[in-house]
Amino acid sequence: MDSIRHFSPATASSDGGRWFLLDVIKAIGCVLIVWHHLAVYSPMFDRVMWLAPDPFAALYNHGQLAVQAFLVVAGFLSAAQLLRFVPVSAQSLSAHFSVPHLLAKRYLRLAIPLMAALTFTVCVTALVRPWYPHDSLSDAPRVWTLVVHALMLQDLLGVPALSAGIWYVAIDFQLFAIAVGCVWLAGQIQRWQPRFNLRGLTVLLWLLLSALSLDWWNRQDNLDVQGLYFFGSYGLGMLAYRVRLSRITAKGWSIIFVLGLFALWLEPRMRMGLAWGLALMLAALPPIAAPGAASAAVASVGARWQRAISSLAEKSYSVFLVHFAVSLLVSAAWYQADWQDPWANLAGMCLSFALSLCAGSVLYRAVERRPATWGHLLLWQLAFVLSGGLAMALA
Repeated sequence: MDSIRHFSPATASSDGGRWFLLDVIKAIGCVLIVWHHLAVYSPMFDRVMWLAPDPFAALYNHGQLAVQAFLVVAGFLSAAQLLRFVPVSAQSLSAHFSVPHLLAKRYLRLAIPLMAALTFTVCVTALVRPWYPHDSLSDAPRVWTLVVHALMLQDLLGVPALSAGIWYVAIDFQLFAIAVGCVWLAGQIQRWQPRFNLRGLTVLLWLLLSALSLDWWNRQDNLDVQGLYFFGSYGLGMLAYRVRLSRITAKGWSIIFVLGLFALWLEPRMRMGLAWGLALMLAALPPIAAPGAASAAVASVGARWQRAISSLAEKSYSVFLVHFAVSLLVSAAWYQADWQDPWANLAGMCLSFALSLCAGSVLYRAVERRPATWGHLLLWQLAFVLSGGLAMALA
């Protein structure tokens, strides 16, 4: 069971090693969500809209669908982490499967880069606030604001977020906790009825929660700050991994197909349709490795593209966390310059995107890929508190 302690979800696949298709989905999702937030929060977008109204309107209205890609992939990778180490019996589970350890490990992995990114965001917001009056700027944080952000409870407690998109981080942790809780509950049931298979019980619980989420929770808009609201998409990803792991592709694929079809029949939702399609693809398609090539030149180009996509996928979490602060800086500079030309504003948005990738790469190398320890977390929480104190003083 020691292998679970060193498991890296970022490199998991159903067949061992890195699966390029997952990287493609994560990379595309990362690009779309950054551009969607530029459309929603940057005043440059109002002028850029004139260049191509329909495509940019689609980006504004539907770019957040990229979240579904992250949910499905996260579910797939979480199932890869959990199912590979779920033993046959509950007795073995109790000896090796530590719920507190798994939750602490997940919290550290999410919270350390989050604290670093929020430290940067709070400082940037305080810096630009005097000369960039815009609705996208959060208010100066209070002590309670800092506490709930450190615990990733801001949305559950109704506290305005300090950065765009960080609600997803809290949801990710909730979803993983629910998935781990299902493994624990399956162990308790199997102790009561030893004839049941532990892995089968675990997957059955994931299936039941996915069905309830798709058919009820996800249709209640007032529940969108809770992990159960999103467990349908997450669970579809988990079921897709189970299909690949068990090699019962036809049977498992049909379960995912019927589950998604019934949910869409109850209430057609674009977000659910996308999650359903991605889960079916992950369940049915063979793993995609490096692109094949007919010549050395084609192979070289394909390898470079693959490395670029895999690199962006690996850094996607860091890019996601830091891009809002970068867009604030660029938007504030363009606001002060008072550039009205649509092409100049499009250049500003492209610059913001490019700098977001660079800043995400720095955050990944300096923070995310370092060992996730409690000491590392306390260091960045202290930096976050100091940045909040500075912002309060300046305000």
